Amino acid sequence: MLAVSKDYRKRKIGSTLVLMAIEAMKSAGADEIVLETEYTNQSAIALYQQMGFIKDKRLYRYYLNGVDAFRLKLLCKPELPALNPSLVHA
Repeated sequence: MLAVSKDYRKRKIGSTLVLMAIEAMKSAGADEIVLETEYTNQSAIALYQQMGFIKDKRLYRYYLNGVDAFRLKLLCKPELPALNPSLVHA
């Protein structure tokens, strides 16, 4: 779980911690990174989307207080290189 106190927001603390976690997971060989955040937390959703996360699913009444969440995913494995057309036989 990650939260930054209101007194310390807008100082890149959250984004720095998220980037450090992403790099650690990538270094450990993660294929994808999955997280959840309250569907009303537009600041967090915007931050994660800027980092490449995509909304995967809305989770109804996910939290104990009954609030919905979005599951977001970041794909970590590099895309396959494009095939060299001269190597492809018809």
